[in-house]
Amino acid sequence: MKRNALLLALMLLCGITLKAQIKQIAEGPVFEEPEEGFAKILQFKNGSTMFVHIDAKKGIDVRRYDGTHKETVVNHIDPSYGKLKNGSIKGFFEISGNAILLVSEIDGRVPSLYRITIDGKTGNLIDDRKIAELNKMSMFAGYSMVFGSVPMPDFFVRKDPDSDNYAIALFNSFESDRSKRIEIVAYGSDNNEKSRAYYNSPDDRYKYLKYLDMAVIGSEKVCVLAYASNSQSGGNDGELILAGLDKGAKAVTLNELDFARNEAVSWGLARYSPTVKQIIVSVTVKGRGNKYTPLLAFVNPFDKKVNRVDAAIPSSRIINYPKEEFDGVPVNLFLNTDGTFSIVFEQISITVVSYSGINIGPVAPGSSTSWLRNIAIVNYSKTGEFINDYMIRKRHDVNAAYLQPYYQSIRHDMGQMLYKGNQYKSFDFISAGPRSYVVFNDTERNNDAQEKGGLTTIEGVSNCDAFVYPLKGTDLIPKRDYIFGNPESKKDHNLALFTISDYDKQSNVYATLKLENQHGNKGVKVIWLQP
Repeated sequence: MKRNALLLALMLLCGITLKAQIKQIAEGPVFEEPEEGFAKILQFKNGSTMFVHIDAKKGIDVRRYDGTHKETVVNHIDPSYGKLKNGSIKGFFEISGNAILLVSEIDGRVPSLYRITIDGKTGNLIDDRKIAELNKMSMFAGYSMVFGSVPMPDFFVRKDPDSDNYAIALFNSFESDRSKRIEIVAYGSDNNEKSRAYYNSPDDRYKYLKYLDMAVIGSEKVCVLAYASNSQSGGNDGELILAGLDKGAKAVTLNELDFARNEAVSWGLARYSPTVKQIIVSVTVKGRGNKYTPLLAFVNPFDKKVNRVDAAIPSSRIINYPKEEFDGVPVNLFLNTDGTFSIVFEQISITVVSYSGINIGPVAPGSSTSWLRNIAIVNYSKTGEFINDYMIRKRHDVNAAYLQPYYQSIRHDMGQMLYKGNQYKSFDFISAGPRSYVVFNDTERNNDAQEKGGLTTIEGVSNCDAFVYPLKGTDLIPKRDYIFGNPESKKDHNLALFTISDYDKQSNVYATLKLENQHGNKGVKVIWLQP
């Protein structure tokens, strides 16, 4: 009898330990699920939280929660841009205790960027102004983008995660003057412009200049990673370039990086590590067919030296996993407070069907579907040495989406588009150092097929629940568990909108939106989880 009691106690203890790996600490009141537009959650330094929903026709809804997670404000803002016709949310972050919302819109073929400042305490509008504008696009611009591979004119935004400084890159892809295609503008904690300069082609040698990413280093410097070439496809004459805009400078300093030279680089990422005082650069180099080789480099932004270059791929136990040939590409890089970092890879394949219904492969124009498969998480030391890795098997189909390498990095500071449930079909990585997690929505039918066997593909999410994978131990595939518990009824499901979430490292709190479906009665609420 004592032995059975001891065994029962151990089983209960294990159960409690598993549940305690990530726990809910608070929840807000239920409100109607936003199904269209854009949404994002932001946690402030003082412990408060803000949820925004940007409806294309109705404007901006704001919900504010105080440090005890009590809802204190429900407000509506009518923005100056009016109805959002062709826009997106380029950034949503805290500056000096207030929320900064950056919205792009194309009005009369003129791409414009609006900055909306929302009071962090009252949720009221403080300021609403247009801060940037690109050249008016001609009637033939669409033809050039579809058939001539000319990139869309756009705005790119990055904030320094360790200060109240941010920068905007203006990409004028149709500008005839090569020296004026990329303009960099740096802003301080007062939202005033600190520096502005054009990103010139080195000695005017390159015809094509493609923006890849940007890193803001306090108030001192903004670094932009770009790819330059004389052909649209790049390759034989391609070059990676790191540009620096110093505080108060009127010109950009340029440095040609001495790796990936004469290679075709389509996507890239740049993160500044204050621990080693270097920029961690991750790029994908085009190989044969649809294959890419990810490279990892450390670049000193102050003396412009490239200190390390390596191929960045998962270990052989993932690459050679039985019946699961892993060919994933990097989608994001996460820095920990101690300088260690993780690169997250995902298998992405794209099918594009022409308007006539013929499968034409990964080209445009047509209706595209992104097939999101297994993911790998590779952990590195602060200087880039491999530590360990994990793999998670999954199947998500995202319709009307053309997702590419680093798509999660691009999405990180942006608002998530809400479209036909696609927003629920993506994972998130909670970078909590030794307590890191992967979270996504899945069906319970995949509970017994985590390591082998056929997985059910997620096309709709009505029968899904939120799951968490703690990344610990030596097993290749970590065990998973329900975040909100196993529903009592098969008709009851609890999902989370992980794509709009915000994790605060200082408080170790993860804020997300929970969707409850109890016997067909749906509603959402902001919840706070603690890993």
